[in-house]
Amino acid sequence: MSRKMPLRSLLAATLATGLAVTAAPAFATGATGLYLGGGLGQMHGDHDFDDEADMVKLTAGYNVGWLPFLDLGAELGYVNGDSLNGEVDGRSGTLDVEAFEAMGVAGLSFGPLGVYAKAGLADWDAERRGRGLTRDYSGTDPVYGLGARFELLDLTGRVEVERLDADEIGDIDMVTAGVVYTF
Repeated sequence: MSRKMPLRSLLAATLATGLAVTAAPAFATGATGLYLGGGLGQMHGDHDFDDEADMVKLTAGYNVGWLPFLDLGAELGYVNGDSLNGEVDGRSGTLDVEAFEAMGVAGLSFGPLGVYAKAGLADWDAERRGRGLTRDYSGTDPVYGLGARFELLDLTGRVEVERLDADEIGDIDMVTAGVVYTF
């Protein structure tokens, strides 16, 4: 038994579908523009300094969210970690790490929610201190990470995991929770 759809229902369905299709890109995209933010987290080293330490992160970037479901951008970051504790040659010491990061960011946006990946370079300095252990290190090495975000008006909460891939002092893993404000 076949039933024909009344003209009014067909027009309503067509209108609803058209609105959904045209509204989806606006709903799906993250905020476009310049953003500034900061966060707190934990830094974890490997090799000799495999302890955890508190860290602070400041970020500035620009996001282009005009493509449906796709966010692209660039980000600069500053990371400063408290002392990682460890032992070198049987002597205890600490390792302080500071880094400036420059990264490209690409993500998927689902309305106020999103996930992203980032990769770039970090110019870092580290100071190892301890009896007979004092030494300064520095380098420029890859940094990469993954994150998730939740946007509410112009504020965006973010949780991210990053790795500074530094052979000289060992890899440094960072977990940060923060907030950014988009202008």
